[in-house]
Amino acid sequence: MTRWSSRVVVAAVIVAALAAPAAAQSKPVAWDMVLNVGLTHYVGTVEKEFVEDVQKRTHGGLVITLRPPGELPYKLTDYLRAVGKGDVQSCDVYMGFTAGDTKLGVLTGLPFLVGTADELKKVMPALEPMIREDFARFGAEILTWYTWPEQNFFGRGKPITTLDDFKGRKIRTTSPEQSEMIKRLGAIPVSLTAPEVPSAAQRGIMDGVMTAGFNLLFSKWYEFTEWAYLPDIHIGGPSYILVNKSALAALSPDVRKGLQDAAQAFQAKMLKEIPAREQADLKTLEQQHKIKLYKANPADVAKLRKMMEPYWDEWAKQGGPKTIEAVAMVRKTLGR
Repeated sequence: MTRWSSRVVVAAVIVAALAAPAAAQSKPVAWDMVLNVGLTHYVGTVEKEFVEDVQKRTHGGLVITLRPPGELPYKLTDYLRAVGKGDVQSCDVYMGFTAGDTKLGVLTGLPFLVGTADELKKVMPALEPMIREDFARFGAEILTWYTWPEQNFFGRGKPITTLDDFKGRKIRTTSPEQSEMIKRLGAIPVSLTAPEVPSAAQRGIMDGVMTAGFNLLFSKWYEFTEWAYLPDIHIGGPSYILVNKSALAALSPDVRKGLQDAAQAFQAKMLKEIPAREQADLKTLEQQHKIKLYKANPADVAKLRKMMEPYWDEWAKQGGPKTIEAVAMVRKTLGR
């Protein structure tokens, strides 16, 4: 072999060696993301935009497939652990469905503590690091979060318009904290997954649900709803976008940054658009679907808050020092 040809061979080997990592890196990473809602729900459509943005920002380096509830063998209450164990790489999980695993993650769902999206934005800068540390126990990382609107009562049959009207009524709840409030009102909490709600309403298993007008509209639950009682129980968030910590760490720096940038854009859109939709959606429910809206008397709201205040402290003590600290911080921030 001549000196010239040997140099060519060496150069070719070096080029191939340098190209190998790049070729390996260019192979797309495939993730699954389990959702709270179906793909035609407004949240599902924005999450579709999110995963498309991820693919664009990562230049095809990360491809996320959205899996609506029921497509994979995980209940909504399983999502935190499933992501932490790596059974699925990502999820959107509403705070209430993490209640069996975490206190801090559902703190803002304490009835009549954090009432609006603006109040949630005030408390999350201090609260999020505490929740992030708590979720890390399971191997899950908060990629971002957003919120649903204020939660209220929607039902059929005799309308609920005062606190006395709750006695004996069967209300679907999504967390132990909501269930405790229902019990204190003399009503009966009912645990149902979202897909079970329509048939349960038709069969009389429940008289009402706690949700937002936004969700009632996009889930088409207006088909079995006749009235709404609106005391603004608590803000409907956070809903957490979680990722498996090991899967996140395994991404290349560029792909990870693209994912995180897309998550920031997703959060900004959701925090702007969802709370703003609620009043318009309630109006649509009233005018187009003939649902009677009853705004709660301010005196009744004050009674509800006073009724639940002792529970906030009882609940915090069950979670230990960090939960006590977190509840105290939220109360101080909001003047409650």
